[in-house]
Amino acid sequence: MTSKRIIENNVDQSFKQTMAETSDKIDGVFKAFAREAAGIGDNRFVNVLLRNASAPDKYPLAPSERAALEERVQEMLQIELDDMGKNIGDLADSIHLFDVHGKQYYAGAGPDIQYYDAIVIMPFEKQGVPEWAFFVDHRRLICNLQLVDPEMGTVLGNLVVLLDPIKVNSLYDSYDTGSFFITSASNVVLSSDLQRSIGELLPSPATGDTITTERESKWTGFKYVSRIPVSEASAGIRRLAVFSVAVALASWIAVIVITYYVLRKITSPLATLSKLMRKAQKENYQLIENFGSHDEIAQLCHSFNRMILETKELIQKVYKAELEQKEAQLAAIRTYFNPHFLHNTLEYVSILAKSKENIERIPYVVKSLSSIIRFSISPGEAFVSLDVEMKFAKTYMQIHQYRFEDRFEYSIDLPEHLKRLEVPKLILQPIIENAFIHGIDHIRGVGRIDIRAYESQFNLAIEIEDNGGSAQTHPRVSKGMGSGLKGIESRIKLHFGDRYGIEKRQGERGMIVTLLLPILLNESTDFSSEKGIQAP
Repeated sequence: MTSKRIIENNVDQSFKQTMAETSDKIDGVFKAFAREAAGIGDNRFVNVLLRNASAPDKYPLAPSERAALEERVQEMLQIELDDMGKNIGDLADSIHLFDVHGKQYYAGAGPDIQYYDAIVIMPFEKQGVPEWAFFVDHRRLICNLQLVDPEMGTVLGNLVVLLDPIKVNSLYDSYDTGSFFITSASNVVLSSDLQRSIGELLPSPATGDTITTERESKWTGFKYVSRIPVSEASAGIRRLAVFSVAVALASWIAVIVITYYVLRKITSPLATLSKLMRKAQKENYQLIENFGSHDEIAQLCHSFNRMILETKELIQKVYKAELEQKEAQLAAIRTYFNPHFLHNTLEYVSILAKSKENIERIPYVVKSLSSIIRFSISPGEAFVSLDVEMKFAKTYMQIHQYRFEDRFEYSIDLPEHLKRLEVPKLILQPIIENAFIHGIDHIRGVGRIDIRAYESQFNLAIEIEDNGGSAQTHPRVSKGMGSGLKGIESRIKLHFGDRYGIEKRQGERGMIVTLLLPILLNESTDFSSEKGIQAP
């Protein structure tokens, strides 16, 4: 009897353990969908669109702007739905976004919302936090997020993620049909492989016929209920008894075999691995060779070898990145101390010194030259804000404008929302210098350089266009990238990968060089803290 009670207790503990694992698994999936919903709710385009719908006078949009914004939000919802399928699992049926007037934007092929009013009046414990509804919509589970204007505290709309009822069953497919339920706190069935029971109250079990195990989710407020027939539990007890005897016998045999195997096959590779790890601590990286097995120890040795190779590769990559950065800084320094550049600038200062009318320009020219030299040689991070890099480019072009006077013009188009983006330091100057050397210095008319920054396919694009070919008899022909542009492209690819780089093409007036970079936002960037760049 004692053994039977022990086995029965083990079976009961097994049911509870299985329930705990299943509920944790389901909670993890629900949390992931809630995080994704919160991320969509924080999207800048969503907030701009919903604010305009809620308060068009305070947040005005032109019809064309609103149409473009609606199209972008619609595309974003489809992208988010696809990402949920890849990252979490193909459980989401559709995503619906409602503004305060009930206008809907959605992605997915499922049926439309059944209980919109219930979604709108659903109570929330915390504002701006996704919650799971205690009711279903076309038998689908509902994750509802109330979107609130952080400035006004007013409700902007709702974001709803709906889960396919059939696909949700895969989260507890280890249970037999009709033995597992997800219910609300009021025992309304929200998910079950018995589709007819969804939306109904959970029926009371027949007394003595089933073993019921329940667990309440503190995160969603749902209850997870399993009902195992007593006959199945009894069979499990018998199987567990047989299994226990088999395990006891197998354990003795396994101990003997494993002991022998460890002494003959494992001790040696482990000793070698320990020795090489001590060498790795002293930066002496060596690979394990001839370990001659295919078990876990072999996998450990393979992992160690991969770690050593990746460490060597990372060291080389970091070294190369630092070398590229130093070379860029040295190249910039060489440019500024180039005899031709300094000669032209200092000669212009000399001319100004002899002119009573223009002598007041000398402090501005000298200050600009000092600023760009100080910025290029100043120590610091490899990245600066785009605003600072543009100020550097402006100061550099102003020196040329002082020298060329009315024969050179420039413009910089930098939207306010892009100023805080981070870019590699000294990424624009070599391109501008290239435009002067190969274009503007060779024309007789007014030279011009236009710099534009904008978003392109969720990336940052910077265009540098010159008119170096507009006044030439024969248009300037691009013969590939010079060493300066190759160095910039090498830095970009080293930092961000092969999908980013430089595109060089012939425009109507001259050459257009486009830099494609990822959008990197550093909220802590302080424009006033950058050294060496001051507007003259």
